Amino acid sequence: MANITTTRQRGHGGLRRTLWFIALWAGGVGGAMLLALPFKLLIQAGAAIH
Repeated sequence: MANITTTRQRGHGGLRRTLWFIALWAGGVGGAMLLALPFKLLIQAGAAIH
């Protein structure tokens, strides 16, 4: 059986991966904040009633 080895050049691949990581991280943080916003508003509305 033949052994097939693939190699990658290290040029812009590392930068691309780093930018993807930052973009996904920022999207996750933004999504979590957007999801938490209605709960924050509900808690503030409940505190204003008391």
